Amino acid sequence: MKILVPIDGSKISETILETVEEIGEKFRAELILLNVINDINLQTGFYSNDLYEYESDKSQEILSEAKEELSDYPYKVSLVSKNGKAYEEIIKLADEEDVDLIAMGNRGLGAFSRTLLGSVSNKVLNHSNKSVLIVKTELEDD
Repeated sequence: MKILVPIDGSKISETILETVEEIGEKFRAELILLNVINDINLQTGFYSNDLYEYESDKSQEILSEAKEELSDYPYKVSLVSKNGKAYEEIIKLADEEDVDLIAMGNRGLGAFSRTLLGSVSNKVLNHSNKSVLIVKTELEDD
């Protein structure tokens, strides 16, 4: 079994990891952790090499910290960083890796991102042909 886990570095992502670790152990699942660098700055033409490098480094840091949180996980954990629209990259990777489940949060970083991630979750839920688990949390991540 393979589970795709999109994460954004928020406290809510930590909760998702705890849930996915528990489910994954029961099914001996491979976990694929995904962080997507939003390409909105590319679309507007405002994107410097320094900004891209910063966002790439931040993405790798988010993934490395998540893998560290899963250090006791007994099965394979892969790290993937992508550039693009989050929901498109999630759906595309889920298909490429032929995952059995996408597990993601119902919201993410800050007030604006909460709405954005809610939108991403909704789009993935409605447009992916894979099963999607939305991990609802009471955490406020402000």
